Amino acid sequence: MATGMHQPDYAAFHRSVSLELYSVKDRIRNLVRHWVTDGESKEVALRSVLRRHLPASVIVGRGFIVTPDASSTQIDILIVDASKPTLFKDGDLLIVTPDAVRGVIEVKTELRARGSVADALKKLSEIEDMCRAATGKDSVWTGLFIFNGGNDIAPRLLGGLSDAHAETRRKVNCISAGKDIFVRYWDRGADVNSPERGAVWHAYSLVEMAPSYFMGNLIDSIGSVDNSTAGFAWFPMLGGKEQHLTHYLPLGEQNARNI
Repeated sequence: MATGMHQPDYAAFHRSVSLELYSVKDRIRNLVRHWVTDGESKEVALRSVLRRHLPASVIVGRGFIVTPDASSTQIDILIVDASKPTLFKDGDLLIVTPDAVRGVIEVKTELRARGSVADALKKLSEIEDMCRAATGKDSVWTGLFIFNGGNDIAPRLLGGLSDAHAETRRKVNCISAGKDIFVRYWDRGADVNSPERGAVWHAYSLVEMAPSYFMGNLIDSIGSVDNSTAGFAWFPMLGGKEQHLTHYLPLGEQNARNI
Protein backbone atom coordinates (compact mmCIF):
# COMPACT_ATOMS: atom_id res chain seq x y z
CA MET A 1 0.00 0.00 0.00
CA ALA A 2 1.40 3.41 -0.98
CA THR A 3 2.75 5.73 1.73
CA GLY A 4 0.10 8.05 3.09
CA MET A 5 -2.79 5.81 2.01
CA HIS A 6 -5.04 4.01 4.45
CA GLN A 7 -7.81 1.47 4.21
CA PRO A 8 -11.30 2.97 4.66
CA ASP A 9 -13.40 1.49 7.46
CA TYR A 10 -16.57 0.73 5.49
CA ALA A 11 -18.23 -1.16 8.35
CA ALA A 12 -17.84 1.86 10.64
CA PHE A 13 -19.18 4.08 7.87
CA HIS A 14 -22.32 1.97 7.51
CA ARG A 15 -22.89 1.83 11.25
CA SER A 16 -22.69 5.63 11.26
CA VAL A 17 -25.30 5.79 8.47
CA SER A 18 -27.69 3.70 10.57
CA LEU A 19 -27.04 5.79 13.68
CA GLU A 20 -27.43 8.97 11.63
CA LEU A 21 -30.94 7.92 10.66
CA TYR A 22 -31.96 7.54 14.29
CA SER A 23 -30.22 10.79 15.18
CA VAL A 24 -32.15 12.66 12.46
CA LYS A 25 -35.38 11.08 13.72
CA ASP A 26 -34.66 12.28 17.27
CA ARG A 27 -33.58 15.73 16.08
CA ILE A 28 -36.89 16.20 14.26
CA ARG A 29 -38.89 15.02 17.27
CA ASN A 30 -36.95 17.32 19.61
CA LEU A 31 -37.90 20.34 17.50
CA VAL A 32 -41.51 19.45 16.69
CA ARG A 33 -43.50 17.31 19.12
CA HIS A 34 -46.90 17.51 17.46
CA TRP A 35 -47.12 15.46 14.27
CA VAL A 36 -50.32 14.23 12.63
CA THR A 37 -49.20 10.65 13.28
CA ASP A 38 -46.39 9.17 15.37
CA GLY A 39 -44.77 7.73 12.26
CA GLU A 40 -44.76 10.91 10.20
CA SER A 41 -41.53 12.30 11.70
CA LYS A 42 -39.84 8.94 11.09
CA GLU A 43 -40.90 8.98 7.44
CA VAL A 44 -39.36 12.46 7.10
CA ALA A 45 -36.11 11.21 8.66
CA LEU A 46 -35.86 8.17 6.38
CA ARG A 47 -36.62 10.21 3.25
CA SER A 48 -33.92 12.70 4.28
CA VAL A 49 -31.25 10.03 4.69
CA LEU A 50 -32.27 8.17 1.52
CA ARG A 51 -31.85 11.33 -0.54
CA ARG A 52 -28.22 11.57 0.53
CA HIS A 53 -27.39 8.14 -0.88
CA LEU A 54 -29.76 7.34 -3.76
CA PRO A 55 -28.65 8.32 -7.28
CA ALA A 56 -29.81 11.56 -8.89
CA SER A 57 -31.78 9.46 -11.37
CA VAL A 58 -34.60 9.08 -8.82
CA ILE A 59 -36.81 11.38 -6.74
CA VAL A 60 -37.68 10.46 -3.15
CA GLY A 61 -41.03 11.64 -1.80
CA ARG A 62 -44.40 10.44 -0.58
CA GLY A 63 -47.70 10.31 -2.37
CA PHE A 64 -49.97 8.38 -4.66
CA ILE A 65 -49.99 6.26 -7.81
CA VAL A 66 -52.92 6.64 -10.19
CA THR A 67 -54.17 4.40 -13.00
CA PRO A 68 -57.08 4.89 -15.45
CA ASP A 69 -59.54 3.58 -12.87
CA ALA A 70 -57.90 3.71 -9.42
CA SER A 71 -55.71 5.59 -6.98
CA SER A 72 -53.41 3.99 -4.42
CA THR A 73 -53.55 4.68 -0.72
CA GLN A 74 -50.92 7.18 0.43
CA ILE A 75 -47.42 5.72 0.17
CA ASP A 76 -45.00 6.59 2.98
CA ILE A 77 -41.92 6.64 0.75
CA LEU A 78 -42.36 6.75 -3.00
CA ILE A 79 -39.27 6.53 -5.22
CA VAL A 80 -39.80 7.57 -8.82
CA ASP A 81 -37.75 7.78 -12.00
CA ALA A 82 -36.53 11.38 -12.34
CA SER A 83 -36.68 11.11 -16.14
CA LYS A 84 -40.43 10.44 -16.06
CA PRO A 85 -43.02 13.22 -15.90
CA THR A 86 -44.99 13.68 -12.67
CA LEU A 87 -48.68 14.50 -12.71
CA PHE A 88 -48.23 16.56 -9.54
CA LYS A 89 -45.24 17.55 -7.44
CA ASP A 90 -45.22 19.97 -4.52
CA GLY A 91 -42.44 19.57 -2.00
CA ASP A 92 -42.39 15.92 -0.92
CA LEU A 93 -45.84 15.18 -2.35
CA LEU A 94 -45.86 13.25 -5.63
CA ILE A 95 -48.68 11.91 -7.78
CA VAL A 96 -47.42 9.67 -10.56
CA THR A 97 -48.42 6.99 -13.04
CA PRO A 98 -47.18 3.39 -12.48
CA ASP A 99 -44.48 3.55 -15.15
CA ALA A 100 -42.59 6.14 -13.08
CA VAL A 101 -42.40 4.05 -9.89
CA ARG A 102 -39.06 2.45 -8.95
CA GLY A 103 -39.66 1.65 -5.29
CA VAL A 104 -42.14 1.88 -2.42
CA ILE A 105 -41.43 1.66 1.31
CA GLU A 106 -43.90 1.31 4.17
CA VAL A 107 -42.64 2.89 7.40
CA LYS A 108 -43.76 1.79 10.85
CA THR A 109 -42.75 2.77 14.37
CA GLU A 110 -43.29 -0.74 15.74
CA LEU A 111 -44.92 -3.98 14.64
CA ARG A 112 -44.91 -6.72 17.25
CA ALA A 113 -47.66 -9.05 16.03
CA ARG A 114 -47.29 -11.41 13.07
CA GLY A 115 -50.68 -10.27 11.74
CA SER A 116 -49.70 -6.60 11.82
CA VAL A 117 -46.53 -7.40 9.86
CA ALA A 118 -48.60 -9.29 7.29
CA ASP A 119 -51.05 -6.38 6.91
CA ALA A 120 -48.21 -3.93 6.18
CA LEU A 121 -46.69 -6.34 3.68
CA LYS A 122 -50.02 -6.88 1.93
CA LYS A 123 -50.30 -3.12 1.36
CA LEU A 124 -46.91 -3.17 -0.37
CA SER A 125 -47.98 -6.13 -2.49
CA GLU A 126 -51.19 -4.36 -3.55
CA ILE A 127 -49.15 -1.39 -4.76
CA GLU A 128 -46.75 -3.70 -6.59
CA ASP A 129 -49.71 -5.44 -8.26
CA MET A 130 -51.16 -2.09 -9.28
CA CYS A 131 -47.93 -1.14 -11.05
CA ARG A 132 -47.45 -4.56 -12.62
CA ALA A 133 -50.98 -4.65 -14.01
CA ALA A 134 -50.42 -1.27 -15.67
CA THR A 135 -46.88 -1.84 -17.00
CA GLY A 136 -46.62 -5.60 -17.42
CA LYS A 137 -43.27 -5.51 -15.59
CA ASP A 138 -41.96 -6.58 -12.18
CA SER A 139 -39.92 -3.43 -11.73
CA VAL A 140 -40.95 -2.08 -8.31
CA TRP A 141 -38.70 -2.65 -5.29
CA THR A 142 -40.70 -3.11 -2.07
CA GLY A 143 -39.51 -2.73 1.50
CA LEU A 144 -40.86 -2.49 5.05
CA PHE A 145 -38.92 -0.29 7.49
CA ILE A 146 -39.69 -0.68 11.21
CA PHE A 147 -37.90 1.72 13.56
CA ASN A 148 -38.27 -0.36 16.74
CA GLY A 149 -37.09 -3.96 16.48
CA GLY A 150 -35.90 -6.42 19.10
CA ASN A 151 -33.89 -9.62 18.96
CA ASP A 152 -37.04 -11.76 19.19
CA ILE A 153 -38.82 -10.21 16.23
CA ALA A 154 -37.27 -12.20 13.35
CA PRO A 155 -39.64 -15.22 13.52
CA ARG A 156 -42.67 -12.90 13.49
CA LEU A 157 -41.31 -10.98 10.52
CA LEU A 158 -40.79 -14.19 8.58
CA GLY A 159 -44.21 -15.46 9.65
CA GLY A 160 -45.80 -12.22 8.41
CA LEU A 161 -43.98 -12.62 5.10
CA SER A 162 -45.36 -16.15 4.77
CA ASP A 163 -48.92 -15.06 5.56
CA ALA A 164 -48.79 -12.12 3.15
CA HIS A 165 -47.31 -14.25 0.36
CA ALA A 166 -49.99 -16.92 0.83
CA GLU A 167 -52.62 -14.27 0.14
CA THR A 168 -50.92 -12.05 -2.46
CA ARG A 169 -48.33 -14.37 -4.10
CA ARG A 170 -45.91 -11.41 -3.92
CA LYS A 171 -42.45 -11.44 -2.37
CA VAL A 172 -41.50 -8.21 -0.56
CA ASN A 173 -37.78 -7.64 -1.08
CA CYS A 174 -36.46 -6.47 2.31
CA ILE A 175 -37.36 -5.60 5.91
CA SER A 176 -35.33 -3.59 8.40
CA ALA A 177 -36.44 -3.82 12.05
CA GLY A 178 -34.63 -1.65 14.56
CA LYS A 179 -30.89 -1.16 14.18
CA ASP A 180 -30.01 -4.85 14.09
CA ILE A 181 -32.51 -7.09 12.27
CA PHE A 182 -32.45 -7.32 8.47
CA VAL A 183 -34.54 -9.63 6.27
CA ARG A 184 -33.95 -10.27 2.57
CA TYR A 185 -35.61 -12.45 -0.07
CA TRP A 186 -33.43 -14.69 -2.27
CA ASP A 187 -34.69 -16.32 -5.48
CA ARG A 188 -32.11 -19.08 -5.04
CA GLY A 189 -30.86 -19.98 -1.61
CA ALA A 190 -28.11 -22.04 -3.23
CA ASP A 191 -26.52 -18.80 -4.44
CA VAL A 192 -25.84 -17.70 -0.83
CA ASN A 193 -25.13 -21.10 0.76
CA SER A 194 -28.54 -21.14 2.40
CA PRO A 195 -29.83 -24.23 4.23
CA GLU A 196 -32.65 -23.98 1.64
CA ARG A 197 -31.57 -24.30 -2.00
CA GLY A 198 -34.73 -22.80 -3.48
CA ALA A 199 -36.56 -19.50 -2.91
CA VAL A 200 -36.10 -18.34 0.67
CA TRP A 201 -36.20 -15.40 3.06
CA HIS A 202 -33.20 -14.92 5.37
CA ALA A 203 -33.21 -13.01 8.67
CA TYR A 204 -29.87 -11.64 9.86
CA SER A 205 -28.56 -10.06 13.04
CA LEU A 206 -26.41 -7.15 11.78
CA VAL A 207 -25.54 -5.02 14.81
CA GLU A 208 -26.23 -1.34 14.05
CA MET A 209 -26.14 -2.07 10.32
CA ALA A 210 -29.64 -3.28 9.39
CA PRO A 211 -30.90 0.13 8.15
CA SER A 212 -27.75 0.62 6.09
CA TYR A 213 -28.04 -2.84 4.51
CA PHE A 214 -31.70 -2.10 3.74
CA MET A 215 -30.61 1.07 1.92
CA GLY A 216 -27.77 -0.78 0.22
CA ASN A 217 -30.17 -3.33 -1.26
CA LEU A 218 -32.47 -0.56 -2.44
CA ILE A 219 -29.52 1.23 -4.05
CA ASP A 220 -28.36 -2.03 -5.62
CA SER A 221 -31.80 -2.48 -7.21
CA ILE A 222 -32.30 1.10 -8.35
CA GLY A 223 -28.74 2.12 -9.11
CA SER A 224 -27.45 -1.20 -10.47
CA VAL A 225 -24.40 -1.44 -8.21
CA ASP A 226 -21.61 -3.48 -9.82
CA ASN A 227 -20.90 -5.84 -6.94
CA SER A 228 -17.67 -7.04 -8.51
CA THR A 229 -16.15 -3.55 -8.33
CA ALA A 230 -18.26 -1.64 -5.77
CA GLY A 231 -19.90 -4.27 -3.56
CA PHE A 232 -17.15 -3.87 -0.95
CA ALA A 233 -18.41 -0.33 -0.26
CA TRP A 234 -22.13 -1.08 -0.07
CA PHE A 235 -22.07 -4.51 1.63
CA PRO A 236 -19.07 -4.38 3.95
CA MET A 237 -19.92 -7.04 6.55
CA LEU A 238 -16.64 -8.86 7.17
CA GLY A 239 -16.93 -12.42 5.85
CA GLY A 240 -20.36 -11.66 4.39
CA LYS A 241 -23.68 -11.32 6.15
CA GLU A 242 -24.53 -15.04 5.75
CA GLN A 243 -22.44 -15.81 8.84
CA HIS A 244 -24.95 -13.63 10.75
CA LEU A 245 -27.99 -15.61 9.56
CA THR A 246 -30.31 -16.40 12.49
CA HIS A 247 -33.52 -17.67 10.86
CA TYR A 248 -34.76 -18.65 7.42
CA LEU A 249 -38.10 -19.37 5.80
CA PRO A 250 -38.45 -21.36 2.56
CA LEU A 251 -41.04 -19.90 0.21
CA GLY A 252 -44.40 -21.58 0.77
CA GLU A 253 -43.76 -22.65 4.36
CA GLN A 254 -45.50 -21.05 7.34
CA ASN A 255 -42.96 -20.91 10.16
CA ALA A 256 -39.36 -19.77 10.41
CA ARG A 257 -36.54 -22.17 11.09
CA ASN A 258 -33.67 -21.43 13.46
CA ILE A 259 -30.04 -21.74 12.48
